[in-house]
Amino acid sequence: YDLLGRVEHRDMREATVAQFMRRYHVDAAQAERVRALALGIYDALTVSRREDVPRDDDADRILLDWAARVAEIGLSIAHAEYHKHSAYVLQNADMPGFSRMEQQRLARIVLAHRGKLRKMHDAGLEAADWPLVFALRLASLILRRRTEVKLPLLRVAGDEGGFEIELAQSWLDDNPLSAAALEDEAGHWKSVGMKLAVSGLSDKKV
Repeated sequence: YDLLGRVEHRDMREATVAQFMRRYHVDAAQAERVRALALGIYDALTVSRREDVPRDDDADRILLDWAARVAEIGLSIAHAEYHKHSAYVLQNADMPGFSRMEQQRLARIVLAHRGKLRKMHDAGLEAADWPLVFALRLASLILRRRTEVKLPLLRVAGDEGGFEIELAQSWLDDNPLSAAALEDEAGHWKSVGMKLAVSGLSDKKV
């Protein structure tokens, strides 16, 4: 029945994600902001190598969509290290429509979206997971104020060795806490053997 539903565009997994958002009182507005930005970052990273895959059929993109919407379910348990609570729930709860492998991968992406990346050394992340982790971490960082804000001009690129981010220098100057968080973020990626280069674009280039 689950597979038949997917063919007829009634994906049980979509209903499960929506149910989890309601059950754990997720901030729907913030989840939508993070989801939209994370998908935009993912699309920018993959546009050159995934042109043959329609967005609606891109399983990684769909997983990122769900991860962005359920990443904060752990806040209903505790604020401190909520991403660990989120991942625990996703790993162990009954999630109709999800295969066991899909559920485990969703939990890994959510666990990695915040905090130190060193904890992911033994978590079973695969090469295809890193762009999802990067997109979700960066979106969460930029939207840390949890309010409607004008998003900065953002350019991203990535390969197996890591990622590059270009932001308007004026935005970095106006958002010193976010700029400092990006510097810390580079250290987190270095801890797993990957680079993260952040550079500011002059107003003229913007």
